[in-house]
Amino acid sequence: MRSREIALITVFAALWMAAEISLGPLIGRLRVGPLSLHGVVNRVVGWMLMLIMAEVTMRFGRASAMSLIAATGTRIIRLDPLEGFVVGAGYALGGLVFDILFFTKPGMSLRGTWRRLYLLSSSAVSGALANAPYLLWRLYVLGFYGFLILSPTYITSTVKGILFSIIGTTLGLSVLSSIRKAIPVESHLHLKPR
Repeated sequence: MRSREIALITVFAALWMAAEISLGPLIGRLRVGPLSLHGVVNRVVGWMLMLIMAEVTMRFGRASAMSLIAATGTRIIRLDPLEGFVVGAGYALGGLVFDILFFTKPGMSLRGTWRRLYLLSSSAVSGALANAPYLLWRLYVLGFYGFLILSPTYITSTVKGILFSIIGTTLGLSVLSSIRKAIPVESHLHLKPR
C-alpha cells in the first residue's frame, strides 16, 4: 500500500468519524413522519466515501480498510460496547461487500448508466448486509418469537439503511468528476471520462 493511499484512507476515515460524531447525534434525533433519521450520517457519508475511495485508488481493500477504521472509531464511544461492536461489525461488513462488488468483473467492465445502476445496486446489497450482524445479535438476544414480534421495526430499519446507502452512493457519483480533478490518479481505462 502506497503512502498516498494510506493518507486517503486516514483522511476519509477521519471525515466519516467526524461527521458521525458531530452530526450523527443531532440528525439521528430528527424524524420525517414516522421515519427516524438515526443512522443517516453513517450511511450517507460512509457509502459516499467508500465509492470515492474505490474510484480514486482503484485498488481492492482500500474502502474496506477505511470502513473498518471508521466503524471502530465511531463505535468505541458508544454507551453499550457490545451493541457498538455489533453495529460496527455491520459497517465494516458493508464496506467489505461494497469493495468486493465494486471490483468484480461486471463492476469494472460496465460503463455509463449501466455502471451507475450497478453501483447503486451494490450499495443496496452492501447496505442490507451491513444490518446483518445487528439482526443476528437481536435474534440471539430476543429469541425467534421476540424477534418475530419486532420484525416490522427491523424491516423498516433495514429498508431505511438501504435507501440511505443508495443516497450516499448517489452523492458520491455526483461529486466524482470534481474529485478526479482535485486528486491525481493513475492512468486507468475505468477513470477516463465517460
